[in-house]
Amino acid sequence: MTEPVEPPYATKDELGAVRERLDRGKKRLDRLEDALTENTQLTQKVVTQTAELIAFFDAMKGAFKVLNWLGKLAKPMAAIAALGVALAGLWASAKGGPLR
Repeated sequence: MTEPVEPPYATKDELGAVRERLDRGKKRLDRLEDALTENTQLTQKVVTQTAELIAFFDAMKGAFKVLNWLGKLAKPMAAIAALGVALAGLWASAKGGPLR
């Protein structure tokens, strides 16, 4: 029959090395968490600013539609005004005097 084998035990130096590695890993993980938190905050800020830009562009799109409608309306209005001035001039010249 064979004798039972005892589990291997770590020496103080080996345990110290493991603790050092764990401490380094914890510090690295803490730095990564801090960087991730900062990155998340910056990303949220960019999302907010982008949403504001999109809202601004949507508003400008509406403004350009209104200006386009006014431009389309101005052409016939200018023609009507020109016709009115021409008729007034014709009337004045037919009467033989300046327009008053």
